[in-house]
Amino acid sequence: MKDFTARPLAADDVDSALRLCDIDGIDGNVVRRELAAERDYCWMGLFTADGTLASVHRGMRWHERLLLKGLFVDERFQASGAGLRTVLAVRDWASRNGFRGVLAWVEPSKPEAHLARRLRMRCGGPRLHRYLIPLPHAQEGLPSGSGPVRTATGTLTVPVPDGSSPAVEELLGVEQCTPGAIRLAWVLDRSRLVLSGNPCDSVTDLDTLVEAAKSLAPATGATSLEVPFEAADLHSALWLAGNAAKRLSRTPVSLGFAPCGGERPAAVAPARNAASAAEGRA
Repeated sequence: MKDFTARPLAADDVDSALRLCDIDGIDGNVVRRELAAERDYCWMGLFTADGTLASVHRGMRWHERLLLKGLFVDERFQASGAGLRTVLAVRDWASRNGFRGVLAWVEPSKPEAHLARRLRMRCGGPRLHRYLIPLPHAQEGLPSGSGPVRTATGTLTVPVPDGSSPAVEELLGVEQCTPGAIRLAWVLDRSRLVLSGNPCDSVTDLDTLVEAAKSLAPATGATSLEVPFEAADLHSALWLAGNAAKRLSRTPVSLGFAPCGGERPAAVAPARNAASAAEGRA
Protein backbone atom coordinates (compact mmCIF):
# COMPACT_ATOMS: atom_id res chain seq x y z
CA MET A 1 0.00 0.00 0.00
CA LYS A 2 1.42 3.34 -1.00
CA ASP A 3 1.90 6.11 1.53
CA PHE A 4 -1.08 8.41 0.96
CA THR A 5 -2.26 11.56 2.71
CA ALA A 6 -5.88 12.71 2.49
CA ARG A 7 -6.86 16.37 2.79
CA PRO A 8 -9.46 18.77 1.37
CA LEU A 9 -8.36 20.38 -1.87
CA ALA A 10 -7.01 23.92 -1.91
CA ALA A 11 -7.15 26.48 -4.71
CA ASP A 12 -3.69 25.39 -5.90
CA ASP A 13 -5.02 21.85 -6.50
CA VAL A 14 -7.76 22.79 -8.96
CA ASP A 15 -5.82 22.07 -12.16
CA SER A 16 -4.71 18.67 -10.84
CA ALA A 17 -8.29 17.83 -9.88
CA LEU A 18 -9.61 18.77 -13.32
CA ARG A 19 -7.17 16.36 -14.95
CA LEU A 20 -8.87 13.53 -13.05
CA CYS A 21 -12.49 14.69 -13.07
CA ASP A 22 -14.71 13.71 -15.94
CA ILE A 23 -18.12 15.22 -15.19
CA ASP A 24 -20.14 17.29 -17.63
CA GLY A 25 -20.44 20.83 -16.35
CA ILE A 26 -17.38 20.75 -14.09
CA ASP A 27 -14.72 23.34 -14.87
CA GLY A 28 -12.28 25.45 -12.89
CA ASN A 29 -14.90 28.04 -11.95
CA VAL A 30 -17.24 25.38 -10.57
CA VAL A 31 -14.47 23.74 -8.52
CA ARG A 32 -13.28 27.07 -7.10
CA ARG A 33 -16.84 28.13 -6.32
CA GLU A 34 -17.48 24.91 -4.41
CA LEU A 35 -14.14 25.15 -2.60
CA ALA A 36 -15.14 28.65 -1.50
CA ALA A 37 -18.44 27.28 -0.11
CA GLU A 38 -16.56 24.95 2.22
CA ARG A 39 -19.50 24.57 4.61
CA ASP A 40 -21.63 22.99 1.89
CA TYR A 41 -19.16 21.21 -0.40
CA CYS A 42 -16.21 18.88 0.13
CA TRP A 43 -13.51 18.16 -2.42
CA MET A 44 -11.26 15.54 -0.82
CA GLY A 45 -7.94 14.62 -2.39
CA LEU A 46 -5.61 11.70 -1.74
CA PHE A 47 -1.98 12.62 -2.33
CA THR A 48 1.18 10.53 -2.63
CA ALA A 49 4.31 11.39 -0.67
CA ASP A 50 5.63 13.43 -3.61
CA GLY A 51 2.42 15.46 -3.85
CA THR A 52 0.80 13.67 -6.79
CA LEU A 53 -2.99 13.71 -6.66
CA ALA A 54 -3.98 10.03 -6.82
CA SER A 55 -7.71 10.35 -6.24
CA VAL A 56 -10.38 12.97 -5.66
CA HIS A 57 -13.92 12.73 -4.34
CA ARG A 58 -16.64 15.39 -4.35
CA GLY A 59 -19.49 15.69 -1.84
CA MET A 60 -22.23 18.22 -1.09
CA ARG A 61 -24.55 19.05 1.79
CA TRP A 62 -28.03 17.62 1.21
CA HIS A 63 -30.18 18.52 4.18
CA GLU A 64 -28.33 17.01 7.19
CA ARG A 65 -26.14 14.59 5.23
CA LEU A 66 -23.32 14.68 2.70
CA LEU A 67 -24.20 13.42 -0.77
CA LEU A 68 -21.20 11.66 -2.34
CA LYS A 69 -21.06 12.75 -5.97
CA GLY A 70 -18.10 11.66 -8.03
CA LEU A 71 -14.99 9.59 -7.27
CA PHE A 72 -12.06 9.80 -9.68
CA VAL A 73 -8.85 7.79 -9.41
CA ASP A 74 -5.69 8.26 -11.46
CA GLU A 75 -5.30 5.08 -13.55
CA ARG A 76 -1.81 4.60 -12.11
CA PHE A 77 -3.37 4.05 -8.68
CA GLN A 78 -6.46 2.04 -9.63
CA ALA A 79 -5.23 -1.09 -7.84
CA SER A 80 -3.84 0.69 -4.79
CA GLY A 81 -7.02 1.12 -2.75
CA ALA A 82 -6.85 4.89 -3.31
CA GLY A 83 -10.55 5.15 -4.13
CA LEU A 84 -11.69 3.54 -0.90
CA ARG A 85 -9.17 5.55 1.12
CA THR A 86 -10.59 8.76 -0.35
CA VAL A 87 -14.20 7.79 0.33
CA LEU A 88 -13.36 6.95 3.94
CA ALA A 89 -11.61 10.31 4.29
CA VAL A 90 -14.75 12.07 3.02
CA ARG A 91 -16.88 10.18 5.53
CA ASP A 92 -14.50 11.18 8.34
CA TRP A 93 -14.64 14.81 7.17
CA ALA A 94 -18.44 14.67 7.26
CA SER A 95 -18.37 13.29 10.79
CA ARG A 96 -16.00 16.03 12.00
CA ASN A 97 -18.18 18.71 10.43
CA GLY A 98 -21.45 17.68 12.06
CA PHE A 99 -23.17 15.76 9.25
CA ARG A 100 -25.50 12.95 10.30
CA GLY A 101 -24.19 10.64 7.61
CA VAL A 102 -23.26 10.20 3.98
CA LEU A 103 -25.51 9.38 1.03
CA ALA A 104 -24.93 8.04 -2.47
CA TRP A 105 -26.97 7.07 -5.47
CA VAL A 106 -26.06 3.40 -5.89
CA GLU A 107 -26.32 1.80 -9.32
CA PRO A 108 -25.80 -1.98 -8.88
CA SER A 109 -23.76 -2.40 -12.06
CA LYS A 110 -21.33 0.42 -11.28
CA PRO A 111 -18.22 0.52 -9.01
CA GLU A 112 -20.03 2.64 -6.40
CA ALA A 113 -22.01 -0.47 -5.41
CA HIS A 114 -18.77 -2.03 -4.12
CA LEU A 115 -17.88 1.16 -2.24
CA ALA A 116 -21.38 1.29 -0.76
CA ARG A 117 -20.88 -2.21 0.64
CA ARG A 118 -17.49 -1.24 2.09
CA LEU A 119 -19.14 1.75 3.76
CA ARG A 120 -21.92 -0.55 5.03
CA MET A 121 -24.48 1.64 3.37
CA ARG A 122 -28.10 0.72 3.78
CA CYS A 123 -29.89 0.84 0.42
CA GLY A 124 -33.66 0.69 0.57
CA GLY A 125 -36.85 2.30 -0.58
CA PRO A 126 -37.96 2.32 -4.20
CA ARG A 127 -35.67 1.78 -7.17
CA LEU A 128 -35.50 5.11 -8.95
CA HIS A 129 -34.65 6.86 -12.16
CA ARG A 130 -33.63 10.51 -12.02
CA TYR A 131 -34.57 12.93 -14.79
CA LEU A 132 -33.50 16.47 -15.62
CA ILE A 133 -36.47 18.81 -15.91
CA PRO A 134 -35.66 22.26 -17.38
CA LEU A 135 -36.40 25.43 -15.44
CA PRO A 136 -37.91 27.72 -18.11
CA HIS A 137 -36.44 31.22 -18.33
CA ALA A 138 -33.74 30.27 -15.80
CA GLN A 139 -30.49 32.17 -15.95
CA GLU A 140 -28.11 30.45 -18.36
CA GLY A 141 -25.25 28.78 -16.53
CA LEU A 142 -24.03 29.28 -13.01
CA PRO A 143 -23.25 32.72 -11.60
CA SER A 144 -20.10 34.12 -13.16
CA GLY A 145 -16.80 34.08 -11.31
CA SER A 146 -15.45 31.64 -8.78
CA GLY A 147 -16.97 33.00 -5.57
CA PRO A 148 -19.58 30.89 -3.74
CA VAL A 149 -23.16 30.98 -4.96
CA ARG A 150 -25.49 32.93 -2.70
CA THR A 151 -27.52 29.80 -1.91
CA ALA A 152 -26.14 26.26 -2.32
CA THR A 153 -28.64 24.15 -0.40
CA GLY A 154 -31.97 24.51 1.35
CA THR A 155 -35.59 23.38 1.33
CA LEU A 156 -38.45 23.93 -1.08
CA THR A 157 -42.16 23.86 -0.23
CA VAL A 158 -44.40 22.59 -3.03
CA PRO A 159 -48.21 22.89 -2.81
CA VAL A 160 -50.10 19.65 -3.45
CA PRO A 161 -53.84 18.98 -3.89
CA ASP A 162 -55.80 17.30 -1.09
CA GLY A 163 -55.80 13.54 -1.46
CA SER A 164 -52.87 13.43 -3.86
CA SER A 165 -50.07 10.87 -3.51
CA PRO A 166 -46.44 11.84 -4.22
CA ALA A 167 -44.71 9.94 -7.00
CA VAL A 168 -41.69 9.53 -4.69
CA GLU A 169 -41.99 10.17 -0.95
CA GLU A 170 -39.54 12.66 0.56
CA LEU A 171 -36.36 10.58 1.05
CA LEU A 172 -34.31 12.42 3.70
CA GLY A 173 -36.72 12.84 6.59
CA VAL A 174 -37.27 16.58 6.07
CA GLU A 175 -39.81 17.84 8.61
CA GLN A 176 -43.25 18.32 7.06
CA CYS A 177 -44.94 21.26 8.78
CA THR A 178 -47.14 22.90 6.13
CA PRO A 179 -50.62 21.48 5.49
CA GLY A 180 -51.38 21.05 1.81
CA ALA A 181 -47.72 21.07 0.82
CA ILE A 182 -44.65 18.84 0.71
CA ARG A 183 -41.27 20.15 1.80
CA LEU A 184 -38.21 18.88 -0.09
CA ALA A 185 -34.49 19.30 0.46
CA TRP A 186 -32.40 20.48 -2.46
CA VAL A 187 -28.73 21.00 -3.23
CA LEU A 188 -27.06 22.70 -6.17
CA ASP A 189 -25.05 20.23 -8.26
CA ARG A 190 -23.41 22.21 -11.05
CA SER A 191 -26.44 23.79 -12.77
CA ARG A 192 -29.13 21.48 -11.42
CA LEU A 193 -31.11 21.37 -8.17
CA VAL A 194 -31.17 17.83 -6.78
CA LEU A 195 -34.55 17.24 -5.10
CA SER A 196 -35.17 14.79 -2.24
CA GLY A 197 -38.51 13.56 -3.55
CA ASN A 198 -41.19 14.02 -6.15
CA PRO A 199 -44.45 15.52 -4.83
CA CYS A 200 -46.33 15.18 -8.14
CA ASP A 201 -49.31 12.85 -8.12
CA SER A 202 -48.92 12.55 -11.90
CA VAL A 203 -46.10 13.30 -14.29
CA THR A 204 -48.39 15.87 -15.89
CA ASP A 205 -48.27 17.85 -12.61
CA LEU A 206 -44.59 18.72 -13.11
CA ASP A 207 -45.52 22.31 -13.98
CA THR A 208 -46.51 22.85 -10.33
CA LEU A 209 -43.09 21.64 -9.17
CA VAL A 210 -41.27 23.78 -11.72
CA GLU A 211 -43.32 26.84 -10.74
CA ALA A 212 -42.43 26.34 -7.06
CA ALA A 213 -38.73 25.90 -7.82
CA LYS A 214 -38.08 28.57 -10.43
CA SER A 215 -37.67 31.30 -7.82
CA LEU A 216 -34.45 29.56 -6.74
CA ALA A 217 -32.83 30.09 -10.14
CA PRO A 218 -31.60 33.69 -9.62
CA ALA A 219 -29.76 32.84 -6.38
CA THR A 220 -28.29 29.56 -7.61
CA GLY A 221 -27.94 29.86 -11.36
CA ALA A 222 -29.76 26.54 -11.71
CA THR A 223 -31.19 25.72 -15.12
CA SER A 224 -32.84 22.37 -14.31
CA LEU A 225 -34.26 20.14 -11.59
CA GLU A 226 -33.09 16.59 -10.88
CA VAL A 227 -36.36 14.82 -10.09
CA PRO A 228 -36.73 11.16 -9.03
CA PHE A 229 -39.38 8.81 -10.40
CA GLU A 230 -39.97 5.19 -9.48
CA ALA A 231 -38.30 2.92 -12.02
CA ALA A 232 -41.51 0.85 -12.19
CA ASP A 233 -43.58 3.88 -13.24
CA LEU A 234 -43.74 3.11 -16.96
CA HIS A 235 -46.43 5.70 -17.65
CA SER A 236 -44.16 8.50 -16.43
CA ALA A 237 -41.12 7.02 -18.20
CA LEU A 238 -42.92 7.05 -21.54
CA TRP A 239 -44.22 10.59 -21.00
CA LEU A 240 -40.75 11.85 -20.04
CA ALA A 241 -39.12 10.14 -23.01
CA GLY A 242 -41.71 11.69 -25.30
CA ASN A 243 -40.86 15.11 -23.89
CA ALA A 244 -37.09 14.61 -24.29
CA ALA A 245 -36.33 14.62 -20.55
CA LYS A 246 -32.80 13.35 -19.91
CA ARG A 247 -32.50 10.23 -17.74
CA LEU A 248 -29.33 10.24 -15.66
CA SER A 249 -28.54 6.53 -15.43
CA ARG A 250 -29.10 3.56 -17.71
CA THR A 251 -30.30 1.30 -14.89
CA PRO A 252 -32.27 2.16 -11.72
CA VAL A 253 -30.54 3.47 -8.60
CA SER A 254 -31.22 3.27 -4.88
CA LEU A 255 -30.33 5.88 -2.29
CA GLY A 256 -27.76 4.45 0.10
CA PHE A 257 -27.14 5.86 3.57
CA ALA A 258 -24.30 5.30 6.03
CA PRO A 259 -24.33 7.07 9.40
CA CYS A 260 -21.51 9.12 10.87
CA GLY A 261 -20.44 8.25 14.37
CA GLY A 262 -22.83 6.12 16.38
CA GLU A 263 -26.08 6.98 14.61
CA ARG A 264 -28.13 4.03 13.43
CA PRO A 265 -29.33 4.09 9.80
CA ALA A 266 -32.70 5.79 9.54
CA ALA A 267 -35.66 4.17 7.88
CA VAL A 268 -35.77 4.82 4.16
CA ALA A 269 -38.92 6.30 2.67
CA PRO A 270 -41.24 3.61 1.29
CA ALA A 271 -42.39 3.20 -2.25
CA ARG A 272 -45.89 4.28 -3.21
CA ASN A 273 -48.48 1.70 -2.29
CA ALA A 274 -49.57 -0.72 -5.01
CA ALA A 275 -52.85 1.06 -5.69
CA SER A 276 -51.22 4.44 -6.12
CA ALA A 277 -48.50 2.99 -8.34
CA ALA A 278 -51.08 1.32 -10.53
CA GLU A 279 -52.95 4.60 -10.92
CA GLY A 280 -49.72 6.34 -11.91
CA ARG A 281 -49.13 3.83 -14.70
CA ALA A 282 -52.70 3.90 -16.07
